[in-house]
Amino acid sequence: MSAAPDTPVAVRQPRRAVIEQAWRAIGAGVEVLSADDGGPLSRTVKRIIDPLVLRLRSNTRYSAPFVTADVAAEIHDAIVGHADTLRATARWFDTLKRERRRQRITTGNAQELYFPLCFELAVTKGAPSDEDLAGAGVLLRDIHSDRDRMAIEVLNRHIGDDAVVAALTAQLARSWRDVRAGNEITGPFLAGLGTVLGSVDGHNAAVARQRVWSALVADATPYNLGAAAHSAGAELPWSIVDLGLSSAAPQQCPTIAGGEGDRPLDRSVVDRVRATLRRALARDELPDVPLLCAEEVDRVCSPWGLLGEDKQATLIAGIEIAVDLAPLDETAQARHDLSRHIQARLRKEAYVLHARRYLAGDAPIHPRQQLIVDELAAFCRPYLNRLWARLHGRDVWQEPCSDVDDVRELLEGVSRSVSLDHRQRIKAMLEAQDLS
Repeated sequence: MSAAPDTPVAVRQPRRAVIEQAWRAIGAGVEVLSADDGGPLSRTVKRIIDPLVLRLRSNTRYSAPFVTADVAAEIHDAIVGHADTLRATARWFDTLKRERRRQRITTGNAQELYFPLCFELAVTKGAPSDEDLAGAGVLLRDIHSDRDRMAIEVLNRHIGDDAVVAALTAQLARSWRDVRAGNEITGPFLAGLGTVLGSVDGHNAAVARQRVWSALVADATPYNLGAAAHSAGAELPWSIVDLGLSSAAPQQCPTIAGGEGDRPLDRSVVDRVRATLRRALARDELPDVPLLCAEEVDRVCSPWGLLGEDKQATLIAGIEIAVDLAPLDETAQARHDLSRHIQARLRKEAYVLHARRYLAGDAPIHPRQQLIVDELAAFCRPYLNRLWARLHGRDVWQEPCSDVDDVRELLEGVSRSVSLDHRQRIKAMLEAQDLS
């Protein structure tokens, strides 16, 4: 019997790699929208390429983590076809960012807030003219006018009603009681993270890693671990207090308002809603404040303070990374490829090297610098604090953590963000010393 002819198999390419290749084909003129390696910034993809260039809501075939050659070619043509508009977008963003610095505006993330507007201006006006440069201040005033004040006032009026607070308090008690850990074993989930956080070699290994992550997101372990943290005597792989996620173990039921906790799992419902409103860039897409508060009550009671199973799983992956990170200890060995990569980059940071030299000598350390040294010594705390905040934002906006490469990029990006914060604080301290 003769063998049947081989069935042709469509070769799929990682969507992210297709976008990066097309972005690099644009060439010069988009540097302010690009990362150090020449690819697009994550926010460029999120705020410009996906919604405005590729228009994922209409072109759902572009949204798969891996795409066929035909779809890859369409994505490439769509991005390169917008080259002139994207260059003009970059010029608009540079213009608004310069004006933002001149006006000393600090509210809102400039990329999140301005990227869509800059693309719209590029489409309607092209590159900014001299007249547009002069009017940049008016644009910024329109963007930021009453942006935070009105939403916060609505929240304050809502929670100023005793009947509202009583209803939310009753909902809180019910939701907290409803969260119970199951009996499933945790070993397979934690073992699977070894694949997710490990290295891959080749397309088949990358596909396998995505398959493992999809299975882990559907696993009950992240929910069970977070639910167990509510109960006294529960055995967890880590201490939620040592991780900096909570000020007490077991985790205490948060309050509707008030409270003094500054750890992610200690914060009140109102504090979390207020943070959402301050970070929100498209507030019209958020629920009304009453519904937002009700949703946050359910979220604050959920395991790890997150409703989405993919966000809960991502936080566990982040914990596994965080407990590996010890920038000041050159002998500490990381267990995962991703944490080894992050660890190596952290240890090369100039301020980390400087801190190690300080600790090795007898010279006194400036009190402000001591705070940073303390955070380096327990790096998991600032790392997980920032990761939780980002996952909370994704949870509110229902942005997925289903793509394993996106998750790995998020876990690595959080460490860069913490390092940038440390550098900026050291710079501010040095500038204050120079002025004194």
